[in-house]
Amino acid sequence: MRPSRRLALAGSHALLLGWFLPFSGARAQTGGPNGRKPEQRHMQIFHVEELGLEVWVENQPPWETRLSNETGRPTFVAESPPNYHPPTIITYASWPDEKVPTDGLHQMAGAAIRRASENFGVSRERSLAIPVRNAQYGDIQGYEGWFTGKADGVAMDVSVFVGQAPGKFPVVFNVYTTRGKLPNLTEVLRRAWSNVKYLPAGRTK
Repeated sequence: MRPSRRLALAGSHALLLGWFLPFSGARAQTGGPNGRKPEQRHMQIFHVEELGLEVWVENQPPWETRLSNETGRPTFVAESPPNYHPPTIITYASWPDEKVPTDGLHQMAGAAIRRASENFGVSRERSLAIPVRNAQYGDIQGYEGWFTGKADGVAMDVSVFVGQAPGKFPVVFNVYTTRGKLPNLTEVLRRAWSNVKYLPAGRTK
């Protein structure tokens, strides 16, 4: 089953029901410079039952999305459209049947970050030196790490976040883009990762 989708305007709470992924859309606020009123942006919202998560995706312009099982675990993938700068892919995965003790989350995050970095060609020695920092997006608390690796010979900036909300299961968010461009995605990631929510019990496959 593909995730469903709907489109909404946050603030007015208007809903336009659709069909593709349970997708919705909303308006998210972007940070306004110099204290000015934040800009509102349309967002797509996907209810991904395979992950047990509600995921927000850029809609100005619309990003492409798909549910992948290439790793053996369902992964929701959001990819920037052609001619978007910088080209970016954001992925989401979860472990709905697991709960990690708070004191074990740092170890889990460190292992995930090292494994991801090695998949991008980072040496074992360098992967062990990647800082694992505290991070929080919305209600989800955890740890993240950033590194530069290579994919198909192209240098990439990668960020990996591992976390969970209190009483919930762990999630992993990844983003990768061309080298040196990760800072350009600060607002994109804030809008996306800070709005991830757990679906109600019974909505997880």
